[in-house]
Amino acid sequence: MKRMTQILMFGMAVAIQPTLLSAGITPAQAAIRKNVSEYAGERCNAPPIGSGIVFGRYSGTTDNPMISFGDDQTTVSFQRCFGSMEECQGWLYTMRSKYTDGNSVLIGCKRR
Repeated sequence: MKRMTQILMFGMAVAIQPTLLSAGITPAQAAIRKNVSEYAGERCNAPPIGSGIVFGRYSGTTDNPMISFGDDQTTVSFQRCFGSMEECQGWLYTMRSKYTDGNSVLIGCKRR
């Protein structure tokens, strides 16, 4: 069974590799940093277009009793500015792990 799992994982890696290379992305670049704090970046409003700042935003819900005060879901919304797209994507990974996604239009990283 272990050998079958290894063969399957190798086959998946081989199948994915051409897709990453054709997109001009190396496997190392495709990996998302998973050690980025939810407090990473700086609080900010949307920076002006052409500034080069990476703007990240997240909108979701939580059932955390310290925030929602009961059985209801409470909406959470965050905006942060980052120096790199990698840090912003890692921050989004953290936010998506911690909260339940809301409006997908309000979730993402964009260089301004």
